[in-house]
Amino acid sequence: MRKLLPFAVLAFFSTIASAQEVAKFKITILSTMVTDLKGVGEWGFSALVEADSTRILFDVGGRPNTVRDNAAELKVNLSGIRQVVLSHNHSDHTTGLGAIRQQFPDGVTASVLYIAAGFFVRTAAPAGMLKADSSAYVSSGGRFVVIDRPQKIGPGIYLTGPVPRRYPEKNYVAGRTLITPGGVVDDNVPEDMSMVVRTSRGLVVLTGCGHAGIVNTLEYIAQQFPGEKVVAVVGGMHLLEAKDEQLDWTANKLKTMGIQYFLGAHCTGLNSVYRIREVTGMTKENCLVGTVGTTFDIDQGIKTGWLR
Repeated sequence: MRKLLPFAVLAFFSTIASAQEVAKFKITILSTMVTDLKGVGEWGFSALVEADSTRILFDVGGRPNTVRDNAAELKVNLSGIRQVVLSHNHSDHTTGLGAIRQQFPDGVTASVLYIAAGFFVRTAAPAGMLKADSSAYVSSGGRFVVIDRPQKIGPGIYLTGPVPRRYPEKNYVAGRTLITPGGVVDDNVPEDMSMVVRTSRGLVVLTGCGHAGIVNTLEYIAQQFPGEKVVAVVGGMHLLEAKDEQLDWTANKLKTMGIQYFLGAHCTGLNSVYRIREVTGMTKENCLVGTVGTTFDIDQGIKTGWLR
């Protein structure tokens, strides 16, 4: 007898099958290490996602004012963006929240925070959003939404929730630990999650650091969207310390998956992007280092300033 899928998984597949595709879609990088024509660079990440009429802020940078100031210089209006996704609880992705809330005290901007299950398990450095900060956020009218499995958060927009670690990619800093009820364990950033946007040309994946492993993440997404292809990967992928063997393995996996665009920002590493470009056979038109102000549009591809 055929095994029945759990109800939650069946419901998710049903949601995907009936979901609309995003017609107009654009990602704008607001925080990363390298700046181009405008803005300042930092060790952090943030991107604005615009999908039809939906606007979502994905991560909020590593210093209090970077995202706020870069957005202003890029003429990106953050006012009224209700939904914020925090890919994981490291300070280079969470610190700018307070400045954005203070800049727009309308009770709407950044009023809903999506976090993955396990977000507050971290009790040691590197500090992210502390529990005291979260209490102040809730007191100011903010609301947390905890994602423990793949979930739709808008028309054609999904979050993965925590990603299973099929392959030992270890795209995280070695030597850090977590204190859990079961004892001290390696901090492999269990709450790491990514965003998926469903377009007419395929799936677009946005990552903060990809600590779960970019291949683990993409294969998990493929399981949730059977028969659909990921065409673009954007964001931080924590490959900056990867050896050539791991980069080659990753690049060959991306090539097999048919990835058409690769925009590596933040912790991906400059040389890692170039190595992936070489191995996959991509070009400087579709495999690039993301800079502040770089955009990805599903129709126009990757647009940068002078740096390529």
